[in-house]
Amino acid sequence: MRGIKRRKSGSADRQLQKRTSTMAVRQDLPLVHITAVGNAREIVSSGDLEIRKCRAFQKELLYFFAVRLAYRLKDGDEKSHQINRFPFVFIVRPDALKTPYHVYPFDTGAAIKGVFDSQADPYIPLDDYELEPTLEAAARHIKWAFGSLEDYLEGNLRPDILDDVPMHETVTRGYVDIARQARTGSNKPDKRASAVEIAVNHGVPLKDNVLLAILPKQYLEEDGQPANDDFISLLQQRNVPWDHYDWQPNKTPNEFQQEINRVAIRFFKSQGLIR
Repeated sequence: MRGIKRRKSGSADRQLQKRTSTMAVRQDLPLVHITAVGNAREIVSSGDLEIRKCRAFQKELLYFFAVRLAYRLKDGDEKSHQINRFPFVFIVRPDALKTPYHVYPFDTGAAIKGVFDSQADPYIPLDDYELEPTLEAAARHIKWAFGSLEDYLEGNLRPDILDDVPMHETVTRGYVDIARQARTGSNKPDKRASAVEIAVNHGVPLKDNVLLAILPKQYLEEDGQPANDDFISLLQQRNVPWDHYDWQPNKTPNEFQQEINRVAIRFFKSQGLIR
């Protein structure tokens, strides 16, 4: 098996939608878009998060995760001294989005590339895992699968999640097998395995829509003093508040995930989103 395949015939069996259809939840969950500094510079310059051609779905789409900062950048496991290769995070207001094009309970790009193959059921097409295309559905799924935002951010599924799931409900059980790869204590934890993905088919203006940007401190400062005045001015013009992580050269982009996550957690706590 190499990657979870798209359905080529028949109707999708979307069991996960039925599991969460009647839950009452808060819907104001912030959305996270993660890219490289080099891309983010162009985004801030243009003033918009823009759609791009997605090969998997053959659509012009823009991708987010609900709340969780889950990422693997291109060549993210390779050391580099080039700051352009390192993560830049946009945390976006949910009301900046119109109706999503799709919502999935994991990173579809990683699924299609085979990242979850060790646990994925080879007989379940990708389309069967799709949730309803609403932000409310994303929130309902998080409540059902994790119980709380705190556990969702850690990747820890409800311990009793399968207690009432019959063996023939294979899509639900298949999802849990994939999602367990994100849990604390996994041999190779990958937070993408249960990060709720939201795709839209429209761009999002930065101005007044970004709650926080997280970027390398050294992209803005030299020796503790502001240095990148033009970029700082652009952030201010777009009304984009920012925080930073302490970048170091000749590390890998993926090594900074925990530090960036701590910055985001601090922000979410300050907003009363989590305890």
